[in-house]
Amino acid sequence: MGQVLYGECVRSGEAMAVRILDLARIGCAVETDACAMDLEGELTVWIGAMGPFAATATRSDDRHHALLFAQPLDDQIVHHFAPDGA
Repeated sequence: MGQVLYGECVRSGEAMAVRILDLARIGCAVETDACAMDLEGELTVWIGAMGPFAATATRSDDRHHALLFAQPLDDQIVHHFAPDGA
């Protein structure tokens, strides 16, 4: 696992703080502290103060989701947050 980033997922007007793992141009994994909100489906994600980025979330388990970005992130964004590669 690479660097852990902090962000926020927004769906249906509700926001949830998330930890962003394995950031890549096409997607990432997100981890939550609780299942307070259903993240599965279309949403937007903020990575730090950058965003919003449109994405689709698929549940992996109660606290983890895989996100696929609607448009690949620019290489410079990925490099900014994950300079060691992705």
